[in-house]
Amino acid sequence: MKKTFGLLILPLLALLILTACASGSSGEEISKERAIEIAREHLQFEPRSTEAEKVMDEGRAVWQVTFRGRPPEEGGIGEVLIVNIDRKTGEMVSIAMS
Repeated sequence: MKKTFGLLILPLLALLILTACASGSSGEEISKERAIEIAREHLQFEPRSTEAEKVMDEGRAVWQVTFRGRPPEEGGIGEVLIVNIDRKTGEMVSIAMS
C-alpha cells in the first residue's frame, strides 16, 4: 500500500513543481524601454516627446507608448502615435495615429 501511495505522489509532486515554475516565469514583463523600442518601429515622424505607461486594453496588460511630434501651432499637423504593446509577449496589440 505504501509503495502504491508513493507512486501516485511522485507524479503529482512533479506536476505541482512544473506548474509553479511555469506560473513564476509568466509573471515577467518586458521593460518600458523594450516596449518603446518595439513601438518606435511604427513611427513615421520625429517625436518631441515619448511616454509609456502600464494600462489595460480590453483586459490585456499592455504598455501604452505615446509619441508626440510638432503641435499644430508650430506648423505641425498635430502628430501623435499611440502604440499598445503586450507587457508579457512584446506583441503589438493596437496602433492609433492622428
